[in-house]
Amino acid sequence: MKVISWQPVLTDHQSYTLEAFQQASDCTLTIYVLKAENKARSLQGWVNRHADSLSPQIIPQKGWFFYVVKQLWDNRNAVHVFASPFEKLPLIITLLIAVAMGSRVFLISEPYSPISTGYQNNNRRFINGVKAILRPALYYVYGALLGRRISGVFAISSLAVSQYRRMGINKEKIFPFGYFVPRSSMDCMDRQVKESKNGYLRLIFIGTLIDRKGLDVLIKSITSLNANGIDITLDVFGSGEVDQFEFNQSTINYCGLIPFGTAQDVIAGYDVLVLPSRNDGWGVVVNEALMAGVPVICSNRVGAGAIIDKWQCGDVFISEDSLDLERVLNKLIITSDTLENMRIAAHNVNTILAPEVAGRYMYDIISDEPIGVTKKAPSCPWYEV
Repeated sequence: MKVISWQPVLTDHQSYTLEAFQQASDCTLTIYVLKAENKARSLQGWVNRHADSLSPQIIPQKGWFFYVVKQLWDNRNAVHVFASPFEKLPLIITLLIAVAMGSRVFLISEPYSPISTGYQNNNRRFINGVKAILRPALYYVYGALLGRRISGVFAISSLAVSQYRRMGINKEKIFPFGYFVPRSSMDCMDRQVKESKNGYLRLIFIGTLIDRKGLDVLIKSITSLNANGIDITLDVFGSGEVDQFEFNQSTINYCGLIPFGTAQDVIAGYDVLVLPSRNDGWGVVVNEALMAGVPVICSNRVGAGAIIDKWQCGDVFISEDSLDLERVLNKLIITSDTLENMRIAAHNVNTILAPEVAGRYMYDIISDEPIGVTKKAPSCPWYEV
């Protein structure tokens, strides 16, 4: 089997899963990307390390149309997998041509954002607001064009599953999915357990310091709990608009950037990771925490929160509701067994988040025998839909 992957840029979020897919299927895998790296992500400290066996080929900016047409024609009998298919116009056009040629086509897609805050920064608020209004209609058009012609969608989060159903994609073609990264080579779980103290909660936030990540909601909750005598500290790591947030460098500390690739080792020194996003298609830092055996508290607008719901390895609060977040955090302090049970659940769930599990799942769906009467789709190992 020959598989062609098309991506705006190949990140660690997908490269290790694709490597595991290649190993599970023993297929020929070729990856085409529009760019070698995302400049906005690079400024945030991201490094595209990639899985060792992958060598993405960059689509030339000049003459890109004729280049992709040739690749599609030469590989018209291959399986074509489009990641973030609607992010860039050249990929949208490439996808439509692949479908018109009658190739087997799969999508890997996050949900579209239902809110007006920016993905990477707080700029262009008006334009982002207009886009938020137009996205549902635009995606409905995509569904009408592609629904009967694509072979399937790897929908990243339960929200993506529901959005693609509303777009008119047959539910048998929608496969719940996520992002997956390998576990750190350092065995940091025992260290995290030994450092825990009763009645004292150490929280960590990792993410860009922008409105979408909801750090202001978390700081408001911590400030209120501290004022009521609750012993909680928060360490914040990430790039962005530091001056926009109220760090007292006592109980709420800004700690700069974490060297890329070391997040799990740092998270292991804390009791809980909190991701209070107003919108996050997935939230890979959730994986990083669970891989380190650390429970996660996130908002109900974080895609990876579906894992928390199913496996009880943390808790989920209502997005932008600081009082509900206070309730969740306070419960960890006053109920002594709650945090320990969450920690045990985090240890138990980290094995299913391995890229090898995702790669095998993807292969079982993409393999030459189409899903139908004689072949059933594998059940999602990560969350319920």
